[in-house]
Amino acid sequence: PPQRGLCPRLPRQAPHSAEMADDADKPHFMLDPSQTFMVWNAVVSDTAKPFIIPIAGLIVGTIMMQIKSVADVGKLVLYFGAQSFMNIYMGWVMRTSVTVPKGAELPNGKELEVDLTGCPAGFALTAMQQVISFVVFCIFFASVYFTPYRYTPKKLETWFEVFSVV
Repeated sequence: PPQRGLCPRLPRQAPHSAEMADDADKPHFMLDPSQTFMVWNAVVSDTAKPFIIPIAGLIVGTIMMQIKSVADVGKLVLYFGAQSFMNIYMGWVMRTSVTVPKGAELPNGKELEVDLTGCPAGFALTAMQQVISFVVFCIFFASVYFTPYRYTPKKLETWFEVFSVV
């Protein structure tokens, strides 16, 4: 019989107890990625993978908003896509920012050999999301101000409306 794992058409079986000592450093199964339905893992880069669902949410939400019977649900899907995109973007910003540069002297006198990246998210993440959302809204507001699609905020008429916004 052929040896286990050497023939790509025969699945590798779990080793017997006598073989386990010899195979301790080898995987206990073999899976050929070209034979799975997840071939897109090889096609899409690791940088783009997190953005697939948010972009799909933005596209599906936009399409749904064009259909009157599902326009309200489309707004929710669009909101989901926008928020997911913003969260992934902010995570990337926080993860890739250099906190302490390479070559900095540490308190113990040693020199840092690599850049330290990332920072604690906490309130900074929320604050940055709000600032970036505000800047994007200002750009949108300014770009449609002199068009027929001008955005005009609703005037708050009751104290409850003011309380709800604040």
